[in-house]
Amino acid sequence: MVILSMLLASWSWSATRAPLGASYGAWKGGFADPGPRLDQLQAERLRAVTLIPNYALMGLDRIEFSNAATVLELGGAISESLRRGLIVAVKPHLEPGIYSPGFDKLASENHSWRADCPWRGFFDLDPMSKDYREGVVGAALNAIALGLAAAPAGAKVRLDIGSELMRSEVEFPERWLELLADARARVEALGLAGRVLLSHNFAHHLEIPEDMVLRMEPRRRKALGRYIAGLDAVSISQYMDLTAAMPAVERGKRLPTSDEVARALVVHETAFVSDVLVAALGVPKAAVPPLWIGEFGVGRGGLRHPNVWAGQVEGAEKDRLYAEIARGMEGLVKYLDLGEGRLSQGAILWVTGPRYDVFGWGSPEHAVAPAAEALRKGLQ
Repeated sequence: MVILSMLLASWSWSATRAPLGASYGAWKGGFADPGPRLDQLQAERLRAVTLIPNYALMGLDRIEFSNAATVLELGGAISESLRRGLIVAVKPHLEPGIYSPGFDKLASENHSWRADCPWRGFFDLDPMSKDYREGVVGAALNAIALGLAAAPAGAKVRLDIGSELMRSEVEFPERWLELLADARARVEALGLAGRVLLSHNFAHHLEIPEDMVLRMEPRRRKALGRYIAGLDAVSISQYMDLTAAMPAVERGKRLPTSDEVARALVVHETAFVSDVLVAALGVPKAAVPPLWIGEFGVGRGGLRHPNVWAGQVEGAEKDRLYAEIARGMEGLVKYLDLGEGRLSQGAILWVTGPRYDVFGWGSPEHAVAPAAEALRKGLQ
């Protein structure tokens, strides 16, 4: 593992902050009028947006498109975001059918486990299946082409051609290589070479060897390494332990400082590159693509387990949790201010659901006022 003292030797701050943005996810109709959400985002001085069209997986490689944003709708949201000067990424999400509007499993004829699977990371998707290759990735590229046609000259868009599909990444790395080649051919055919960056958003489980890479035989590891080396960028949902840079004897006894949260992010991403990408997957260090924190947030699990979202808290326990979430946001801003040591090009806040929706954009009761205020203060 990375030795923290080596990182601290290059610890310094920069006057130029890496961009911070927010997620904007939607089903059909949710991108039809993007102005109000983009107004909210820009009012908080956020500089980037990740547009997330949702798709429901209903069976083996079978996706339902009737509830998904249309190419025209998504293209309009892309062009409006670019017109406002925002950094734009598009990150299609596969969701279980139970999350899609109007779906009732008990009243349906659907008997697949995939329709009520709790998380996309368990899906056994073949990325070269027609529904995904054409209906998700192909449609996203067509929407990006529309968006760029109405955008300022020189604008670019990053497309995550996969997002948090952990089982699929472990079992079908060669098929992801094929999808990358197919997507590049589509980019060329659309005349968008140099204007579309092909990326992939991995779950934080890729940073935990036993969760992903240790499950893969050598042939598949090499294929996944070739796939990653061929991308223009890599983003990761960064939900690792944010107390990792604290002295071990003090963990659990106090909040980490904002500097310690920032250092924890550096620890994790440095280990991700050296231990996972280079050592385990065989990606040459010079071929490691530019990195992004594709998602960041602190849920019910606090700073130690940011990805744990379920469960309610009240009273003093709620106050303690909210203080942890606020400290996480302070640390993220400190991290983005780093002049040396930071590897990621920027970060995107996940703003859906209780505690992650710190500004209360989706639902006022989800807001975390101390965290929102910490971000406002840090971004001034």
